[in-house]
Amino acid sequence: MDMNSADNWQRPLFDDRLTPFIEVDAQRLEQNLQRMQAKADNAGVALRPHIKTHKSVFIARRQQELGAQGITVSKPSEGVSFLRGGARDLLLAYPVVRAESIAELLQQAAQQQAKITLIVDALHGVAAIAEAQRKQPDCELAVAIKVDVGLHRIGVNPHNDEAIKLAQALRQNGLRFAGLVSHAGHAYGAGNPAAISKIAIQEAQLMFALQAQLHQAGFNICPVSVGSTPTALAANVVPGTHEIRPGNYALLDLTACRLGLSSVDELALSVITRVVAVNEHFAIVDAGSKMLSSDKGPHGTNASGFGIAVDEMGNTYEVSKLSEEHGFIVYQDIRPVVGSLLRIFPNHSCAVMAQSDSFVLRHADGRGQVEPVSARGNFI
Repeated sequence: MDMNSADNWQRPLFDDRLTPFIEVDAQRLEQNLQRMQAKADNAGVALRPHIKTHKSVFIARRQQELGAQGITVSKPSEGVSFLRGGARDLLLAYPVVRAESIAELLQQAAQQQAKITLIVDALHGVAAIAEAQRKQPDCELAVAIKVDVGLHRIGVNPHNDEAIKLAQALRQNGLRFAGLVSHAGHAYGAGNPAAISKIAIQEAQLMFALQAQLHQAGFNICPVSVGSTPTALAANVVPGTHEIRPGNYALLDLTACRLGLSSVDELALSVITRVVAVNEHFAIVDAGSKMLSSDKGPHGTNASGFGIAVDEMGNTYEVSKLSEEHGFIVYQDIRPVVGSLLRIFPNHSCAVMAQSDSFVLRHADGRGQVEPVSARGNFI
């Protein structure tokens, strides 16, 4: 789709509340959720969406109503928020180093009779989880091994016997082995769908080879879970995969557009801002880094600015720089009017959603429904 056409960007702006605020298009959100669920269903795999994108119990409930089998969270405190919000099958996709860090999560899971899956990539993680399990024995707990498939952030090396040693340590500590999980986040730096699809295939090959090694070592139950929105959108689900864990697909953003994974009319999240000053250099808006974040894109992506601002006629402007409470908009022929509204599509929706306590769900009839960002501020 031509990103420069005004028709692609043009959407009504509703001046019904103080700016700046996050707006989520209800129809686009629903279409995005249904599309990914259909992809998982057609491939015969479970969809366990990562809720760090939206941090919203409201959106997570809709994902589960459509068929999602549990959720993925980044932090124990996110997990607590979502257990309180009704989630009953939760994967914490973050390494555990200290037993204390997951004490409240396991306690809440036991109270709610929820299933918790944790990840490890080192023996100290096994020890920490075993200690936490001893203190909360009535929690239904399983542990998956995180595999480094190319991002080089966390995870075992798939080319040696680290995974087998960890699986043996889990067994020795009485912890249930839940299989293998990976995140091909380096796909964001691949640049185009074909290159991203190649990474998805490489990820699957690494995971299946490691799965075979674990089978040979006596670990016959070893499901494979993979997770990233770029690979989920660019590639078919590789047969043999048990679960996919994309997150950003729910809202999407300019990064997805630049990678050729999304069209402009699929972007569900934007920030509504007001022009507060215009000079010969910039139009200034009331959304700065504390609203938009200063993120130029995850894992290898790097945009020239901080988003694209759009007026009601579909005219587009680049957000060229940010201070804490101000955004600097570059304009040429068309000069924005002081007091007018602009819609900013950000580079990275996950980072933006974490900046606010609530968002406005905008329905097709113009009605704005305010929903909390339920896990905002959960950084422990």
